[in-house]
Formats: sequence, structure tokens, C-alpha cells
Amino acid sequence: MTSTSPPPSSRCTSPSSDDWTFPTTAHDMASWGIDCFRSHISKSILEQLWDDRDRADFEIRCGDKSLKVHRAILRSHSEVLAKACDNHSFKEAVSGILDLKSQPYGGNLDNLGDGDDPEIVEEMIHYFYHLELSPKARVISPWECEVVHVEPSLVLLARIYVLAEKYFIEALKSSVMVGFRNSLERELQHPELIEACHIIFKKTVEPAGEKGLKTVVAKFLADHLEKVKKSKMHDKLFQEIPELAFRVLKEIPKPSPQAPHHCKWCGL
Repeated sequence: MTSTSPPPSSRCTSPSSDDWTFPTTAHDMASWGIDCFRSHISKSILEQLWDDRDRADFEIRCGDKSLKVHRAILRSHSEVLAKACDNHSFKEAVSGILDLKSQPYGGNLDNLGDGDDPEIVEEMIHYFYHLELSPKARVISPWECEVVHVEPSLVLLARIYVLAEKYFIEALKSSVMVGFRNSLERELQHPELIEACHIIFKKTVEPAGEKGLKTVVAKFLADHLEKVKKSKMHDKLFQEIPELAFRVLKEIPKPSPQAPHHCKWCGL
């Protein structure tokens, strides 16, 4: 006899028909099953941990913010923060509390680097549990919607990047780089570009061979050089940040050498 009652709820939710295309081969089916399970179960677990942070086993304090977080989450994102919560030679690991020096940005570039901004620490914790930037920092991709939106703050994204670099959170750095470029795709003359670039170029380090947010900005401006050359705002940007101007020059594609002309009669 078939029961008419609904099945018990599960920890993970199966995708709707709009979320996937059914695989056609055994290999594709196996891959789809594994990927589907990983994406949905991991999201479900993170959501549960986010909702249950009152019982988390570690606490990060910064200014007036007191943020409960699970040690397992810290371990998965940052080796620096993992040491603070696991290495019992540190008082933080014993007490279960990491008290960060607070220094709100307040529009003062010199404040960056002296301490951590409570607002940005909160953004970092949000990313740990959601694997994406918060709605305040998220950028709508140009191809997602034709409606004009107010762009998220490039300054906010730059400040998040500074903190992510400080604690070696590579995934968060990547998310910021994508968001920053998407925002420039929508508005090349973003009103916060100059301030954001001052933060990026004064407060982050990008060794030769590494591609970080400095490279993202320089390459984007080089790719749109014809528009940039006509912009007084970008002239001011290059004057104030010579390193950016140098990087843009390096990113300009080199013209391919023309093949030498050969006489079709003698071959010379």
C-alpha cells in the first residue's frame, strides 16, 4: 500500500528540473551524481552551521563585533586563523577567543594595515559560511540583467581584498577579483575607482609572477585603452598611482611581428 504522506525532509535538497540537464552517459551520470551531492550537501551543512553559530566553539572579536565561528570553518579557509584556534602555545587556542586589533577605515587610507575593520571582518565571516560575497559586496554580472543597478562599492571590495590577503584567504581574494572586474565591466569610470586603487596599490603586495587584484585592474584598463585615453579621470588615476600606469603599459598586447616580404620570382 502506497503512503500518501509526504516523505521526511532531508538535509540536502535535490535540484529542480531548471537547475540541471540530465546526463546521457554512465560516466556523465556518475560525475553528475557526485557533483550534485557535493554541492547540495556542502551548502546544506554550511547553512546549518551558519544558523547554529551560537553554539560554535570559537569567537572572533573586533571592535564592537563579537562573531561566533566554528574552528573547522576557520581551518578550511585560512592557515593563519587555523593556527590561532588550534596551536595551544597561543592563548587564543586555549581561551577560544581571538581578539583582533580594531581600526575602522573611515575613509582614512592610513588606517588600513594598522588593525582590522570590524565591518570587513564581518564580511570575511559571511564568506566563510556562504562561499560568496555578502549582498552588500556582491556585483551583478553585466550579462545577468539589463536593468541599471547601483554598483556595490569598489572601496568595500578593495578593503575585503586587503583583509583576505592579510590572512591568506585565496578563495575570498578570487571572489573579490571577479566582482571588481564585473563592476568595471558595467562602469569603466566608476566613481570609487581612484580611492579603491589607492587602497589596492598601497596596501597589498603582488610579487612578480603572481596575478592578483593589481593585475586585474591593470589588464582591464589595458583592454579598454582607447576609452581610457579619452578619460580625464583615468589620467588623474595614472598620475597619482605611477605603478598602475606602468602595469597597464605592460598589459597592452604587443603587435605580432609581420612576416618579411618575399619576392615571388626570386624568393629574396
